[in-house]
Amino acid sequence: MYMKKALLTSLILFALNAQAESVFRRSNGAEPKSIDPQLASENAGSNVIYDTFEGLVSNTASGEITPGVAEKWEISDDGKTYTFHLRENAKWSNDTPVTAGDFVYAWRRAVNPATGGEYAFILYPVKNAEAIASGTEKNIEALGIKAIDAHTVQVELNNPTPYFLDLTAHYTTYPIPQKIVEQYGDKWTQPGNIVSNGAYKLTEWKAQANIVAEKSPTYWNKDQVSIDKVVYYPTESTATAFARYRAGEVDYVESLTSEDLETARKQFADQLHIDPYLGIYWIGFNTGKPPLKDNVKLREALSIAIDRQTIIDKITKAGQIPAYGLVPPATKNSAPYQPEYAKLDRKAQIERAQALYAEAGYSKEKPLKISLTYNTSEAHKKIMVAIAAMWKQVLGVETELVNQEWKVMLSNFTQGNIEAYRYGWIGDYNDPYTFLEVFQKGSAMNYSKFSSDAYDAKLKEASATQDLAARAKLLQEAEKMVVDDYAFAPLYYYVTVRLLKPQFKGYAANPTGTLRTQYLHIEP
Repeated sequence: MYMKKALLTSLILFALNAQAESVFRRSNGAEPKSIDPQLASENAGSNVIYDTFEGLVSNTASGEITPGVAEKWEISDDGKTYTFHLRENAKWSNDTPVTAGDFVYAWRRAVNPATGGEYAFILYPVKNAEAIASGTEKNIEALGIKAIDAHTVQVELNNPTPYFLDLTAHYTTYPIPQKIVEQYGDKWTQPGNIVSNGAYKLTEWKAQANIVAEKSPTYWNKDQVSIDKVVYYPTESTATAFARYRAGEVDYVESLTSEDLETARKQFADQLHIDPYLGIYWIGFNTGKPPLKDNVKLREALSIAIDRQTIIDKITKAGQIPAYGLVPPATKNSAPYQPEYAKLDRKAQIERAQALYAEAGYSKEKPLKISLTYNTSEAHKKIMVAIAAMWKQVLGVETELVNQEWKVMLSNFTQGNIEAYRYGWIGDYNDPYTFLEVFQKGSAMNYSKFSSDAYDAKLKEASATQDLAARAKLLQEAEKMVVDDYAFAPLYYYVTVRLLKPQFKGYAANPTGTLRTQYLHIEP
């Protein structure tokens, strides 16, 4: 009898302990291409990185800058030298110290062309970073970062950069363990091999099934981390993610279709979070290829003919903000530009679009014939169909809709084999420059082929300006150049649309869209 009671007690205690483990299950989009901080380039990978690694600085739940591995820092009077002091208790998950050399190694790796990363430009404000990334500077040690000692990192910038601390919160700048990378090569991020320095450590990765990370016992701030385990489920279909949420299989989804949003508003109103986001959705125009080349009036007519509010009210339905410029209104240190037609009522906009279309040499009798390319998505398709209908109704344009897989579309971007196309941009940091730099002549993402020496010069002038108000004015002038050239037709500024189970507390609206699990906790 005693043995049975003892066994029963043990089973009860085991069950209670099992229940005590707190787990956060999040839908995570596509299978991550990489969780290597210097190689990752999309949200699925970055979600895991933000939980498992930490940079010199981090972000609060609401997106504000907060100390990370660096507990404090100084900025020189000219704004060009940053000195970071690392925590004595910052450790890797193998219990070795995180040192200044780990950052030097990671940053050099990020800008090294041989690495093959897509986000080297994050570090371009750093002395010689762009020259090294472009191959004109062969000495990688010329990069403006050095270890003064094991716990002091000093960074030299080309110019004062008001958003530089925001850049050091981006995962591309995160440290990596040199010995582990050299030991395992491109397999260093696999479970069993990986060594990280964040709140969680990767313990399992089953392709197309799940990724598991568990609370790290060596993280310097572990006592403030409540959730014990994070499980990331790759789920490309937003509809499938919502179905899993309704079934109780996941605790969090970060995107909803417009139809599912209607259901969520009725069934999960207390779990729905819709917040401003540093992102913009646009229709790009290939200005390097006819018929859009050298025809600003035609591009302007196509832009004005789009009824943005109707797209938001009838299709996206999440309270997005109509966009007429490039820089979202929630952006720090900005003075966003608005073209004149944004102030016109819809009737006046239509009249202006029709007049410009005629001046560009087209009419309903002699219509423009154009292709509009978009990547595979039901949501994108609905918007493209609506735009084609608006162009037809307002101007008489004959639009061919072309659906392509994202990789195929990117290849055609690079080759210039497009006319008009769907695109969007999510800010990598909270500053207008993250949007404006896309349209520089040297930008790999400048698919519209916009090219202006005056524009590039204005951005360069802004980069050398420390006064934030004066800098915002210069950036506004640059924005006016690209917006008034109609290299693209802005449609709307994004919002994040998320569902989070009500027992999880600590969520905050964050314009960068990042959700770090370490800020969540469970209240029954």
